Amino acid sequence: MEIVLPDGSKKTLDAGATVADVAASIGAGLAKAALAGKIDGKLVDLTTPVHDGAAVEIITAKSPEALHILRHSCAHIMAEAVQELFPGTQIAFGPATDDGYFYDFLLPENISSDDFGAIEKKMQQIIKANEPFVREVVTIDQAKEIFADQRFKLEHIDDLADEQITIYRHGSFVDLCSGPHIPSAGKIGAIKLMKLAGAYWRADASREQLQRLYGTAFFKKAELDEYLHNLEEAEKRDHRKIGREMDLFMMR
Repeated sequence: MEIVLPDGSKKTLDAGATVADVAASIGAGLAKAALAGKIDGKLVDLTTPVHDGAAVEIITAKSPEALHILRHSCAHIMAEAVQELFPGTQIAFGPATDDGYFYDFLLPENISSDDFGAIEKKMQQIIKANEPFVREVVTIDQAKEIFADQRFKLEHIDDLADEQITIYRHGSFVDLCSGPHIPSAGKIGAIKLMKLAGAYWRADASREQLQRLYGTAFFKKAELDEYLHNLEEAEKRDHRKIGREMDLFMMR
């Protein structure tokens, strides 16, 4: 079969070739740097097969979409760490955001910022193990069996119209997810838990109140250090803080 690359050139591949195979056919360096791909403009995992005539792009750390994919994967790793540290945790939703990611939990006992160190340590252990993110397609009945002890996931499954559902496994963790994800956890270079907040399940004040744990992640520690430095500088320049310190006004 023949595919089209971003520069308009064409490449012939064996039938059944994946995005990872495309990257490897271009060069060993690209194969090593590849995180995900695009097929006809849609973001996909490296393990996704390409089809004849497809327009294929390889996503690396330099791509605009890369950081969002990394942080989405890190949200799963954070949830994996929380579930391992706090057995009985119920998981809700955990998306990437513009500056990081969050995950909503119903925990056996509420956590505090005092727990951040233990959670980050567990996340680092998971990242070091470098296990792959594995995509599976399951039926609704299979999904209900997989998430039999996760009531928020079961409720969400009931809302899904598709007969087939995608899940991702990573280590001991499994989640409903459309992806894509980085190939394995070791691609994450630096993490930081940022804050805790409250959140209602499905944003409904009549439903369960959950704990929302925010974090951020980068490919390199230097990038995280720069981000945290910029946050600190922005806080110093906050007019509300400066005003209080100079007795210009009071805030109640």
